[in-house]
Amino acid sequence: MELGQVRYFVTLCRTLNFTRAAEQCNVTQPAFTRAIQRLEEEFGGPLLFRERNLTQLTELGRSVRPHLEAMLQASEAASALAAAKRTGVPEHLKIGLGPGIGAAAIAGAVREVSSALPGLKIHFEESAPASLIDAMLTDMLDCALLPDDCDLPERLNRWTLYEDQAVLVLPPDHRLQGQDTVTARDIMDETILLGERCGGFAQKLGQTTGFSLRLQRCNGAAAQILDLVSAGLGIALLSNRLRIPAPLLSRAFDEPVLARNILLTAVAGRPQNLAAANFIKLCRAQRF
Repeated sequence: MELGQVRYFVTLCRTLNFTRAAEQCNVTQPAFTRAIQRLEEEFGGPLLFRERNLTQLTELGRSVRPHLEAMLQASEAASALAAAKRTGVPEHLKIGLGPGIGAAAIAGAVREVSSALPGLKIHFEESAPASLIDAMLTDMLDCALLPDDCDLPERLNRWTLYEDQAVLVLPPDHRLQGQDTVTARDIMDETILLGERCGGFAQKLGQTTGFSLRLQRCNGAAAQILDLVSAGLGIALLSNRLRIPAPLLSRAFDEPVLARNILLTAVAGRPQNLAAANFIKLCRAQRF
């Protein structure tokens, strides 16, 4: 498979017209059609079909489209970053992290951008969704990772990056340490630390089950909650995407499963600097 074929197919997906797609790719229509046919041969079936004057994607075409779009985005990002590295122009990358959302999942994309842009200044800001949204709208942040249950204004583009689920974090000598999976009934008599900036899993547990839980409210982020778990103040429900330091233990939480989708957001239509634009492309191209 050649990158040119991928670019032709992605363009055709947008236009659903062979003539216009060939023009946009600066290639003759016969050459364009042959490239699409070779791509179909590689995938073992038709990617498009014509219905009267309409061109539509087949089921196979719809299934491979996001993967080929991701491949093209990653290639474009790599080319842009390579060009930027030759110029040596310093850049900045300012990323917001919503409640209970860590940087581990996006660390690879940050590393790629940083390695291509010597002198890149990386800034993370952890805060509530409303504060991060305001910071993006006032151009104080390039983008932010936010949970899908927050109120997003129409001005923001949003792309689903991954799903995270709650895990139960325990001190090493806890009575539940021998269980691989823990349920809501297992922790009915436990003190659950409720951090206002930890993802809201404890609140969701109470709303979902209707159980009367023993909650200890703490005004802190995940790092402070982990310190309190270590000190024996209670247990915590945190994202499975966070790094849980030893000797603390994490156990899968079931019945109910507590999950949320994490979105990458940025202001629609606003020009991004090179680092931010390619960071967004790399994140969208990855499969978390």
